Amino acid sequence: MVWGADPAELLEKALTAKQALVPRIKDYLGQEDIRYYRTPANGRRKQTGWATYDVFVVDKARVYRLVASNGKPVKPSKANAKPRQGEADRIAFQVEDLRQNHTLAIRGEATILGRRCWVLEGSLDPAAPDVAGRSRGMASSDATLWIDQETHWILKEEARLRRRWLSFPEGSVVTHEVVFHDGLPLNGRIHLQRTTAADDEDRRVLLETEQTYSRYRRFGADSAIEFNPVQ
Repeated sequence: MVWGADPAELLEKALTAKQALVPRIKDYLGQEDIRYYRTPANGRRKQTGWATYDVFVVDKARVYRLVASNGKPVKPSKANAKPRQGEADRIAFQVEDLRQNHTLAIRGEATILGRRCWVLEGSLDPAAPDVAGRSRGMASSDATLWIDQETHWILKEEARLRRRWLSFPEGSVVTHEVVFHDGLPLNGRIHLQRTTAADDEDRRVLLETEQTYSRYRRFGADSAIEFNPVQ
């Protein structure tokens, strides 16, 4: 790595590389596995829900078909009995929001999936305005990006909320990691965690949502990162 490189320039290169990937990865869809966990203070982690969906394309739109519930296959007649959440319920952490109200710094190097990466950190300005949009989680967060030194692809993102955003309190963490398929970085794993509010620390509960993606194949429809917010 060339020390002293401009972190804002590195972010712009990563965003340019991200945009260039869109036409190359938009047709890849696969299987989505969503698991929910609950860990009481001084307690054991317990899985509270588990759903697996196959993704299909109908009239150029994504359709999610439930194939397993809590690890058990569902009958074809019940495959669409539990539809995926609507557009209004989705949340997102967009790295584009690091362009504003963040101080950027290159913190060193790391290896992700066997690739050398720059580690770019964005610290939220304490005076930054509150942003409530459901796709604006990064605008309320500190963040770390792991950026491939060769391609400038973002291989891992971590957002740490500095202030309450929607139903997620300060300290909530969202991590997104890619998986390589056909040499391209596709959605691999999304992990979201938050702690319920309670004056007594012994009554707080850690809630987690974990989404993993597999069985990729190529379709003729757009793909996007999606979250199932914890309830």
